[in-house]
Amino acid sequence: MWYKIISEFQKSNETTLDLKIELHLAFYVMNLLKTNYTFSIHDQKIIIKDKSDKEVDKQTFFYWYSFTRFQELIMEEETIFKEFNILRDKVLPAIEKIKIPELKDTDDEQTKKKKIDKITSNNEKITKLQDHVKSEADNSNHKINTLRNFRSMYPSIDSLERFLKNIQIIMENA
Repeated sequence: MWYKIISEFQKSNETTLDLKIELHLAFYVMNLLKTNYTFSIHDQKIIIKDKSDKEVDKQTFFYWYSFTRFQELIMEEETIFKEFNILRDKVLPAIEKIKIPELKDTDDEQTKKKKIDKITSNNEKITKLQDHVKSEADNSNHKINTLRNFRSMYPSIDSLERFLKNIQIIMENA
């Protein structure tokens, strides 16, 4: 769920962001949280509303951000990791089962050619399967690292306070 939200935002966002800049980071996180919380300004005060459009206080938001969101991210990371391990556990034994014929000095030319063709074909299959596992490992690692990075954003109540102040600045000046 979270990885999909992050990747969709990254694809649709037309603003160049540098997540080392505090307001950029706040803009990024604010947009990722849109499906769960929305932010607005009323009488120079930030208003936080949950997905049922009910106003929530900062403590409720902090709790959700620190526990619920965190747990959702961990569970998604674990799911990605398990799915990769299932794939790997299927592919690696398949690679092991691929037999490479042995060339013998006693083989005639036709048999040698057939064995060489089979060796070439089987090596291509092995390479293709290995490349698939490597590609999936890279993809899984990218997803997990993306989620881990998001999980580590604004890890304390002080940093979340700064996040809310930054959202207020963004909304007052956008």
